[in-house]
Amino acid sequence: MRYYFLILFVFVQFNFAFADNNNKNNKSENAAVAPNFSEAVHLLSEYIKIPSVTGNEQEAGQFLADFCLANNLHVEVFNDEKDSYNFAASIYPLSLGKPNIILLNHIDVVSAGNHQEWQAPPYSGAVNDSAIVGRGAIDCKGLAVMQLMALLNFNEMKRESNLPFNVTLLSVSGEETGGMKGSQIIIRDYLDFLNPMVVMGEGGSGIRGVLPNKPDEIVYGISIAEKTNIWLELTLKEKVYGHGASPGFSYPNKSMIEALTRLNHKKTKLKFNHANRLMFKNFGSAIGGLRGFVIKHANWAIFNPFVKSFIKKDPLYRSLLTNTVTVTNLNNPPGAPNQIAPQTKAILDCRLLPGTKKKTFIRKVRKVLGEPLISIKILDEGPNCESTNPDLFYQAMEESLYAYHPTENVHVIPMLFPATTDNGFFREAGIPTYGFMPAEVSQQEIKNVHNANESISKEALNDGILIYTIFLKNLEDHFPAEKEIDLEIISTN
Repeated sequence: MRYYFLILFVFVQFNFAFADNNNKNNKSENAAVAPNFSEAVHLLSEYIKIPSVTGNEQEAGQFLADFCLANNLHVEVFNDEKDSYNFAASIYPLSLGKPNIILLNHIDVVSAGNHQEWQAPPYSGAVNDSAIVGRGAIDCKGLAVMQLMALLNFNEMKRESNLPFNVTLLSVSGEETGGMKGSQIIIRDYLDFLNPMVVMGEGGSGIRGVLPNKPDEIVYGISIAEKTNIWLELTLKEKVYGHGASPGFSYPNKSMIEALTRLNHKKTKLKFNHANRLMFKNFGSAIGGLRGFVIKHANWAIFNPFVKSFIKKDPLYRSLLTNTVTVTNLNNPPGAPNQIAPQTKAILDCRLLPGTKKKTFIRKVRKVLGEPLISIKILDEGPNCESTNPDLFYQAMEESLYAYHPTENVHVIPMLFPATTDNGFFREAGIPTYGFMPAEVSQQEIKNVHNANESISKEALNDGILIYTIFLKNLEDHFPAEKEIDLEIISTN
């Protein structure tokens, strides 16, 4: 996932902002072990060994689909190409049309970068005493194995039952580059066949050291919304004097730099929406006291100066309350050092809060740039969708987390994810969608995502399997076999 777990750093920043840093990272000591845990470790190690950098998903996808088939799941392969392998593995055949709980993950990973920076080869799937190491260990092969093993556990328990719903592992390609070869195909061609009533994808996780006055307590963040991306290409052409020794008053690079400077200096307004208000409300309640009260009511005008002051110090916090624009690239056509380029281009990575109208946003960008010679082209844009309102599926996961930590104080917080994942395509289609890996991760594990030495602890892998298994059992309690599922009631809860 692009910028995976970025939001968890935001939570951690609250610790530094509101209290002395007492950031302990004590893992929970849960004695339960998933019945197929050893198999899960082996499967994840083997899955990591198959390099599946975006554009090369087929081999890894076939490996996982074959494992599902060998374990008595009903497999549907939607696309079988080198750069587009998408499949579903279900308890019941999709042809039955049962309302479906979709466990979403992606097969592709980002490049491993410089292999010399890794303590173990990035595609070795190395297993040590405490962790499984390799590219994709967390993002997103570890999540896929958690989901799959929980699905197999649940299938074993309910082998003879005729449940009123289906459960499906959905593995897709191309998430790291926008989902065109994966989730976009699923939404366009197979959504009705899948018949999803909820989608559980990647996003938040669990972490300690977040609550300033309760550093040992674990906070689980479940994403209910995310910012959408829109990538803009700015092009400026201008007839100029060609020699650098005698420049005119205006030339493309100068005009572009001046326009981008105006854009960078534009003051941004704080924008509160359903997702970030709900996030701050729950986070403030977890903290308690005066600090918690301020965070809980961060949208109150009286606290606006405080919030603005904090935003100046923390760009991650700022990303939750503003539309952001980042200049990621500047380039000219090839030329000599003393040749004035007749054209310049800039790439803007814009991240928009839920509910922001893209056309209106682009008009504002054009106005702030203030340069009529600049043309704007959309290179890529993500889905523009509203947040998922926490419903009985959120409640079932919340109950599962409490049940898994019976002796601990656990805090479950709905959150706005400041990056972009495949979850947005399903939200845009009107399907309740949550982003969550139900396991505790350390700050070091977060830092290593999309970096050298990516790894997932064995404990996190075990926790994720068990919590997902509890979650599926909880849903069975919500939907007893003798009752029909009313999808309209579900969507309005």
